[in-house]
Amino acid sequence: MNEHRQDPAEPKFDQEVDVRHIVEIGIWLAAMTLAALLVSWGFYHLLSHGEKTLDLKPSPVAEANRPRVPLGPRLLMTPESALQAYRRLEQQRLETWGWEDRDAGLAHVPIERALDAVAASGKLPVFAPSAVQP
Repeated sequence: MNEHRQDPAEPKFDQEVDVRHIVEIGIWLAAMTLAALLVSWGFYHLLSHGEKTLDLKPSPVAEANRPRVPLGPRLLMTPESALQAYRRLEQQRLETWGWEDRDAGLAHVPIERALDAVAASGKLPVFAPSAVQP
C-alpha cells in the first residue's frame, strides 16, 4: 500500500540543505562587500587628496573684479530691535551719572538734575569751546 518506501540510507529533506555552506557563502559575501567598500573609500580619498593639491590659487584679477559690498549705510535685518537697543542706551544715558572724559573732567548727569540746576540758577550753562564736540 505504501508505494514509496523510505530507505534508511536515503537522506531526509532536512538533511539535503547544507546550512554550513550557506553560512560560509554569506560570510564570504559580507567580507567581499566590506573589502569593496574599504577599497572604494580609500580610492575616493586618494583621488580627492590629489584633486585638492591640484587646485590653483584664484587669480588676482578675479579677486579684483569680485563685487564689493558698499561702505555706505546698509539696511538692517531687524530694525525694530536695533531701534529699541538704541533707545534703551539713550534712556540710560539720560537717567544716570557717568564720565564722558575723566581726564578732561567732562561728565554727564541725569536730565532731571540738569534741569533743576538750570532752573535754580536762572541761566543756561556756558560750555568751554574745547568741550563742545562737533
